[in-house]
Amino acid sequence: MRPDVPLLSVIGPILSHTPLYVWAILAALVAAGSLQWRTLRMTRARLLIAPIALGAFALWGVGNAFGMHATVLGAWLGGMALSLFVNRTLLRWPREVRLDGDAYVITGSPWPLVLMLATFALRYAVAVTLVFHPDWRAQPAFAAEMALLYGVLAGLFTARAVRILTSGPRARLATA
Repeated sequence: MRPDVPLLSVIGPILSHTPLYVWAILAALVAAGSLQWRTLRMTRARLLIAPIALGAFALWGVGNAFGMHATVLGAWLGGMALSLFVNRTLLRWPREVRLDGDAYVITGSPWPLVLMLATFALRYAVAVTLVFHPDWRAQPAFAAEMALLYGVLAGLFTARAVRILTSGPRARLATA
């Protein structure tokens, strides 16, 4: 993109050239994330859907943009590990989890929606950036930075699931 072109004159064409399926994905993410605002009763299987789906979406996004090579995969895994560490030591998200029979009861939160939208926005921003700067696709530093961000976002969902699964008396008994 030329530096003398005003940003506002570029936004309209970018949005109008975005395929319709992208907006359908955004709508689905908003719907799924909005459901997370209420208290949820989730089985172990249902709990694992979001981290697996969003982890796969993030890994697919970074692999599609930059290729799946050691630098990209290592940065993505590093982001995942960083999120797991930060949630275990600092965030401790979610804070309120209780067991009800076979299910976990999780207090509603806006954070799943925020993470879903952040993952979508990152994927969209990377795609648009690579349209304007296709040569960046081959730059290892840019690829690693984006892979790290994808990994951090996916890792927060994984960290949430791990925290839920290790909460409650049954989890304590299983680890004792």
